[in-house]
Amino acid sequence: MNQLLLKLFTLILAGMILTQCADMSSAEYVQEGIEHSKDGQYNSAKTSFLKAIEKDPKNIDGHYGLGGIYNLEKKYNEAEKAFKSAIQLDPTHFNTWYSLGYTYELMGKKEDAEKSFEKYRRLKKKMDSILNKEKP
Repeated sequence: MNQLLLKLFTLILAGMILTQCADMSSAEYVQEGIEHSKDGQYNSAKTSFLKAIEKDPKNIDGHYGLGGIYNLEKKYNEAEKAFKSAIQLDPTHFNTWYSLGYTYELMGKKEDAEKSFEKYRRLKKKMDSILNKEKP
């Protein structure tokens, strides 16, 4: 009986350790998604970005990466939603404004695309100005 109990305890402990090892942070899932994207494994990338958002719904990079994957899948409405989620979290994330503009272009929404691209240009110019002031 003691050996059976010991085996059961060992199995439970091993299961707990394995689940701890597999549990990544939201940022780690984003990084994994980026690596999958670089390797052309877009379904895996999508899964990683979704896990990042599930782990931390406020992870801007998770929403941004997911939007890019949706564009590749030609799921433009979903891409628009993902990019808008990122912008809602950080309205100054200029790359997201560019990507949203690109999505609108793909959707045939030229006026919305131009508004997003204009916002991108304004924010990018501001950021470049700040970065140039910081240089010695």
